[in-house]
Amino acid sequence: MKTQAKYNRNKYSLYDKIRFVSFMSLYGLVKYVPTPAGDLLRGMVLKLFAKKVKSYSIKDGATFWFPWGISIGRNVSVNEYCYFDCYGGIEIGDWTRIAHNCSFVSEDHGIEEADIPIYYQKKEGAKIVIGQNVWFGCGVRVLKGVKIGDGAVIGAGAVVTKDIPAGGVAVGVPATVIRYRGDKARGGQAGSSERGFRSE
Repeated sequence: MKTQAKYNRNKYSLYDKIRFVSFMSLYGLVKYVPTPAGDLLRGMVLKLFAKKVKSYSIKDGATFWFPWGISIGRNVSVNEYCYFDCYGGIEIGDWTRIAHNCSFVSEDHGIEEADIPIYYQKKEGAKIVIGQNVWFGCGVRVLKGVKIGDGAVIGAGAVVTKDIPAGGVAVGVPATVIRYRGDKARGGQAGSSERGFRSE
C-alpha cells in the first residue's frame, strides 16, 4: 500500500471540524431529552446549523452528521433513532413522515484504488431529494443521489438505491415499485395533488 503521507485527500477543513464539534456538543445535550420538550429543543439546536428547519417533531436519538447539508420542510416528523448523513445534501419536503430507525446516507467512500485504504479514499457525495407527503416505514435505508417523488410510500426495511416516482409504493432490497397510489393507480397523475392533501 502507499505510504501514510499520501493519505491526505479525505481530510475535512478546519472550519467543518469546528462547526461539527460545536453542533455535536450542543445537540448531545438534548439528543435524548424526552418528547415533547425534547422535540422542540432538538429542532432549535438543529436550526442553528442546518440549511433550513421548519419542523420541530424530531424524536429522541435522531442523529445528524454534517447538519448544514440538510433542509427540512413543514410538518415533517422524524421518529426515534433515525440517522442522517448530510455530507452530500438532504432535502425533505413538507408533510413527510419518517418512521423509527430509518437512515439517509448522502455519501460513500471511494473504493476504486485498491492500494489505498478505503477510509482514506475520496468521499463521493450526492444529494438525496425527498418530495412532499412521502411516508417511510421503519428501518428504511436511502442511499446517495436518490430522488423520491411526491406522495411516495417506502415500505419497512426497504433499501432505496434508485429514484422512486411520485405516488409509487416501493418495497424490498433493492426497493422496487409494486404499485401506485391515488389517481396514477387509476391511470391519471399522482403526487402532491392527491385528494385532500395540501402543501400549505
